[in-house]
Amino acid sequence: MNQSNSGSGSRQLPRKLRAGYGLAEMGITSTQIITQLYLLEHYTQVMGLQASLAGIALAISVLWDAVSDPLMGVVSDRTRSRFGRRRPYILFGSILLGITIGFLFSPPQLSSQILLFGYLLFTYVMVNTAMTILSVPHLALGGELSTDSKIRTELFGWRLFFSNLGILFGMILPAVLLQNMGDENSSENVREARSIAAWAIGCLVFISGYATFQSTGSVSASADSNPISDSHSEAKFGFLDLIKSFRQVLGNKIFLPLLIAFIIATFGRTFNTAIALFYYKFRLGLKESEVVLQILFPFFVIIILSIPFWIYLSDRYGKKIPAFFGILILGLVTMIAYPLYPYGDARFPLITAVIGGICAGSIFLLDSLVADIVDYDELKTGDEKEGLYFGFWKMGTKFAQALGLAVSGVLLDVIGIVQGSDTQSPETGYRLAIVFGPVVGAFFVLGAIVFLWMPLTDSVHKRIKKLLDRKKRIRLEKREH
Repeated sequence: MNQSNSGSGSRQLPRKLRAGYGLAEMGITSTQIITQLYLLEHYTQVMGLQASLAGIALAISVLWDAVSDPLMGVVSDRTRSRFGRRRPYILFGSILLGITIGFLFSPPQLSSQILLFGYLLFTYVMVNTAMTILSVPHLALGGELSTDSKIRTELFGWRLFFSNLGILFGMILPAVLLQNMGDENSSENVREARSIAAWAIGCLVFISGYATFQSTGSVSASADSNPISDSHSEAKFGFLDLIKSFRQVLGNKIFLPLLIAFIIATFGRTFNTAIALFYYKFRLGLKESEVVLQILFPFFVIIILSIPFWIYLSDRYGKKIPAFFGILILGLVTMIAYPLYPYGDARFPLITAVIGGICAGSIFLLDSLVADIVDYDELKTGDEKEGLYFGFWKMGTKFAQALGLAVSGVLLDVIGIVQGSDTQSPETGYRLAIVFGPVVGAFFVLGAIVFLWMPLTDSVHKRIKKLLDRKKRIRLEKREH
C-alpha cells in the first residue's frame, strides 16, 4: 500500500517516522532564531556596523532567499532519484547550512564599514541559500507523506515540537556561554560566545538533517508515484510552464488569503524578534541572560507544551477557528501589555510569555492548512505541487522578513539607539516599547482578520479528499485495464 497517498495507509505511518520527519526542523529553527534574535544586535552593537547598513544587508539576503524559495520548490517537485524527490536536498542543504552559519557569526576584525557590510551580506546570502535548499523540500515532504488531514496536523505538530527545541537551543546556548564567561558586557566575550554557539548549531543542523534523511527513506520514494500526476516526471518543463505554475498558485482563491495573512503576521513577528534584546535591555534594564533564561525560555517551552492542546482543538473544531483565535489573542495581548511593564522587573513579561506561548502554539496549524490547499489544487489541475506551494509560502514570509529587517535597522537609527552604548535615554526606551507592543500586536490582529477570509474549512477539505480519492481510484482502474 502506498502510505503517502492513501487515507488509511497514512494512518499506518509509524510514530518513529512522524517524529523523524520533524527532526530536521530542530536544526533549521535553531539557525533561524540565532540569526533573528542575535544577528542585527551582534553586527551593530558588538561589531560596530551602522544599523541601517546592517538592516540593508539582512534585507537583501532574505529577499534573495524569498525569490529562490519557489524555484527550489519547482526543482524538488521535478527531481527524480533513488532517494526520492526531497531527501537529497535535505541532506545537502543540512551540510551547507551547518558550515555557513558558523562563518556568519565568526567575522574577522574589519575596520571598514564597507568590508564588514560585504562580509555580512555574502555570508548571510550563503546561509539563506542553504536554508532554502534544506527547508523548502522538507516542508513539501510533510505535505506528501500523508493525504489525511489529521495525520498532517500531527506531522506538522512534530515539526513544531522539534522547531521549538531548536529555538531553545539556538536561543539559550549563546546566553549560557556568555554567562559562564563572566563579564556579559565584554564585546570579546560576546563575540566568542556567539561564534562557539553558531558552530555548535551548525553541528546540530547536520545531525538533525541527516536523521530526517534516514528516517523518511522508507516512504519518500513511494511519495513520488501519484496515480493522478505523472506528467511532471516525463514532460519537459520550460520557462513558460514555470510562469503558468506561478500564476496558478497566485490565482488560488483559497491559498491567497492564507498567504497574505501569514505575511502580515510575519512582518510583525520580525519586528518583534529583531528588537527584542533592545527592548528588554534598554526599556526594562534586564541582562541578556535574564531575558533569555527567565522570559524567552519559558515562552518557547509553553509553545511546545501547547501543541497537544491545539491538535485537540483542530480535531474537534477544524483548523481555521482555533488558528484565528490563537493569532488574535496573541496580537491583543502584545498591543496592551509591553508598554506598561515597570523597569527592572521580569515577572510581568514572564506572565505575558506564558499567555503568548499558548497562543503562538497555534501557528503550526497554518502550515498544515497549506498542505490541505495543495489537495484542492491537485483536484483542479491533476498535478502535485507541494514544493511549489510551500516555496511560495516560504517566499511570501521571507519578503515580509526582509522588509521587517530593513525597517527594523532604519527604525533603530530613527528612534535614537546609540551604537555600542550600554545605556539609552528614557525616550528611546519608550519608543522601543511602542514598537515592540502596539505596533507588533497590530500586525498580528490584522493578520488574524485577513485569515478569516480564507474559505477552506474542515468540512470542505473532507469533500475535496473524497473527490480526490475517487479520481485516483478511477485513474488506477484505467491503468490496470
